[in-house]
Amino acid sequence: MTSPKLGLIGIMHEEMKADLWGTLRRIADVGYKGIEGAELLLPGDTAENVRRFQDLGLHAITLSASRETLRGELDTIIANAKAVQTSHVSVWWGPCNAKEELLQDAELYNAAGARLAEEGIKLCYHNHEHEFLTSFNGVSAMDILVEYTDPKLVFFEMDIAWITMGKADPVQVLRRMTGRVPSIHIKDVFSTSEKGHWTAVGTGVVNIPDSIRAAREIGVDWMVVEQDDLRNLTPMETITASYLNLKEAGLI
Repeated sequence: MTSPKLGLIGIMHEEMKADLWGTLRRIADVGYKGIEGAELLLPGDTAENVRRFQDLGLHAITLSASRETLRGELDTIIANAKAVQTSHVSVWWGPCNAKEELLQDAELYNAAGARLAEEGIKLCYHNHEHEFLTSFNGVSAMDILVEYTDPKLVFFEMDIAWITMGKADPVQVLRRMTGRVPSIHIKDVFSTSEKGHWTAVGTGVVNIPDSIRAAREIGVDWMVVEQDDLRNLTPMETITASYLNLKEAGLI
């Protein structure tokens, strides 16, 4: 059983725009060990940026990609991933309009995943709720993507709040996907009645404790705190509260 490291994505966007390095230091001081969206290190002297970033005790968890950039800019993605010293590339969204579309995307992910694997990089797909709410002949879009992608080449970054919004059980989903989930998004909502009810981790209805326990069981490396929109706290208060709630619960 592993103990996943804690990372962060988003929340501190405006703070980073105003003061990148001061904000990154504050994030590290709270206790976070990594940041998703490693492209923030690319502008300017990338090598020096990576050095400063790592000196703060932070790791570049993943580099962002899209279906379009996988098709047309894969060499650039590989070069950028190597430059920022990350071993993961993540596709943050994909459509589920038809099964044939999903199969075509699976083919794309397999091909891109094979090329990335040659360079020691894992390709990950990040879910939302629609992959669970959409089905074809009784099979969810999520299960189609899992079935038709090569388990050695395509991995999944599972968001437990979006799984919950998709009316699925994140614990069962994670266990079913053992070996294919290097990281998860730890996110919370105070209501599942509609989208947008985001709240600090540990203050909502998502089954975070059991999801993290399942993540440990299946060998997840990273769990990444995210909150799409703020509720009552400031960005700094949000990331601190989320961290402290996880720590108080004995989950980190």
